[in-house]
Amino acid sequence: MTNMGKLQDSECLGPRPFLRWAGGKQKLVKYLLPFLPPPDRYRRYFESFLGAGALFFATSPIAAVLGDINRELMTCYEQVAKDSDRVHEIVQQLALRDSRRFFYFTRSMVPDRLIPAERAARFIYLNKAAFNGIYRVNRLGQFNVPYGPSSTGPAIPSRDLLRAAAKTLETAQLVVGDFEETVKSAKEGDFVYMDPPYPPRSRTAFFNHYCQQGFGWEHQLRVAEVFKQLADRGCLVMLSNAGQQKVYALYRKFQIHRLNVVRWVGSNGDRFRAREIVVTNYDVLGVQKA
Repeated sequence: MTNMGKLQDSECLGPRPFLRWAGGKQKLVKYLLPFLPPPDRYRRYFESFLGAGALFFATSPIAAVLGDINRELMTCYEQVAKDSDRVHEIVQQLALRDSRRFFYFTRSMVPDRLIPAERAARFIYLNKAAFNGIYRVNRLGQFNVPYGPSSTGPAIPSRDLLRAAAKTLETAQLVVGDFEETVKSAKEGDFVYMDPPYPPRSRTAFFNHYCQQGFGWEHQLRVAEVFKQLADRGCLVMLSNAGQQKVYALYRKFQIHRLNVVRWVGSNGDRFRAREIVVTNYDVLGVQKA
């Protein structure tokens, strides 16, 4: 069996993500790569909380199923895969008009009334011009992150970066829906990576409203159950999560590894050390268990 993805070392990374994403793994991807099974051990790559897709782009698998509940995000990926040059052209036009007033005007647009390429470009512009790259919606499902002005303007992705992303996405199946929907066809011989929103340290530690429904502890319980089901099917499964005791308890029957890195996470002006864990249902050579 082979996935024919790129080799698992930091010198063989694929294209960089072109979006910012709270909880994204771009800075951690080189630490995550050693936990992946060798490419010849799996056929298809599944990722059910895609976000900015750092691990997907780094491995650049030939066969992939990618999903997220965020429809605007997945529409953006679909349009970049179809016509990255057109999306880039429109993003450039939006960035040239960047201002606080223009940002809020663009944010108020109804995505369904735009043509697909404009919808994707709007998403990228808002992602780059909004405060801290956060994606958050209100109870009506409307994007409501404030403007994050920069002295140099929004850092829109280059044409070459979008073209590289398009090439990596062109053979992927894109799914809009719940994480369980994304992995329903995964079977023995497939690899699944799950990176759910992490449980907060407190009620105000950080937001998890990247969709209307939010992502509470009941969702963490569902993720753990789906992880077990996938393992029972014979899939190779890997999950990232916070190094909290209640998370350890959910995965005590599997291999739990501490990621050898500490992130500093900001909340309400405070900063705290956040430890990361990686859970697998397979042994990872050369990596010590937690």
